[in-house]
Amino acid sequence: MENKQIIGLFVHNHPGVLLRVTSLISRRGFNIDSLTVSPAGVEGYSRMTIRINGDDDQVDQFVNQIMKIVDVKKAEVIPEKNSVASELILIKVSTVGNNNNDILAVTSKYHASLMNIGEKSMTFRADGSPDEIDTLVSELDAFGILEMARTGIAALENGDKTLNK
Repeated sequence: MENKQIIGLFVHNHPGVLLRVTSLISRRGFNIDSLTVSPAGVEGYSRMTIRINGDDDQVDQFVNQIMKIVDVKKAEVIPEKNSVASELILIKVSTVGNNNNDILAVTSKYHASLMNIGEKSMTFRADGSPDEIDTLVSELDAFGILEMARTGIAALENGDKTLNK
């Protein structure tokens, strides 16, 4: 069964690593649903978190292939059920013809913070699981989303296991 799966990578922080990883993803026919890259907290290394659609066999094969890239030191599937995952969104909603209180009622359910009020729009910041962010976007769509920017997923496996050791 095909579903969204999270893959964590621990890689050397060198120019071209991101290109090699994304090229492999493209060659394998996966579409990147989310991609984040940041310092790993270990000198000279970065952490990549990628979410792609694929069945278990496809993703396992992908992880085996990605480990052949010299700069990739570790790659693992991070089970969404056994992880802490979060994403940030900035979203601008039209207030033209809408009741601002209705918009505020929706955003308060997701603990979204009002960041800016324009003449014809309101901009909010929210963070939560990817599913929570997807649901927020779906509910705000009824009011007219003017613009949004999502950071991509950040995920760590529950418990003591770490990717960088």
